[in-house]
Amino acid sequence: MKKFVSAIVPVFNEEKTVAGVIEVLLKNPLINEVICINDGSTDKSLEILKKFNHSIQLIDFEKNRGKSYALVEGIKKAKGEVITFIDADLTNLSNVHLKDLLEPVLESKFRAVLGYPSSGWMPDPFSNLTGERAYYKKDLTPHLDKMAKTKFGVEIFLNGLFPEDQTKKVPLKQLRGLYKYEKRNSTNAFKEYLGEAVEIAQEIGRREGLLPRDYQIIGQIAKVTNLKELKNKIKEIANKNVRRFLEKYVLNYIKMAQGWWKSF
Repeated sequence: MKKFVSAIVPVFNEEKTVAGVIEVLLKNPLINEVICINDGSTDKSLEILKKFNHSIQLIDFEKNRGKSYALVEGIKKAKGEVITFIDADLTNLSNVHLKDLLEPVLESKFRAVLGYPSSGWMPDPFSNLTGERAYYKKDLTPHLDKMAKTKFGVEIFLNGLFPEDQTKKVPLKQLRGLYKYEKRNSTNAFKEYLGEAVEIAQEIGRREGLLPRDYQIIGQIAKVTNLKELKNKIKEIANKNVRRFLEKYVLNYIKMAQGWWKSF
């Protein structure tokens, strides 16, 4: 029997791309319902979502609650046996991407699927942080209270729920999402990106049991104002896994967005 699939789309200031993402989801034959969570957007995202009327289920937060909270509220509302998370900032989502993402779960081969953007066959170094995922709702339901508190550390939290042999990573070829410097002005992009990195680092820390000093330094990172200060703060962190994450995830991203960072 065909499994009922619920697509959950968290939305925070994604006016440039959210309509295109929803249109693809609504036309896809594998997806039975689309649930969008407006997470306190201050741009035209909510206005765009409302134009879809009853084609989607809309959850609207007046204030930003964080990605994990938005996803959990979507899961609670979902009717599907299978849940897929789709980011709202994708620019070229296609039926092929959705088929590749959903098929391993729909065929009952895996309990978790991580679909990461890929331009080739080499694995993406940040595939574990991808927002495009598929699960059985019954596997997520027991963990919703803890999941809601993880904010942008939600992907790290989800990664710890399932053994590797029950998790499938699939490259979503040519899939692309907007970088923050393409969506925000440089100041807001800087703050938002660091805020997300801090939340992810904190979730890694919760899993590994960080020293109080490391937690303090991670909290300070969200307040840095220039690249030199950021590098120095990262060097001060004793935990190797957290430090390695911040070096690769944050500093490598900066290299890809050098034009954006020239003002810092």
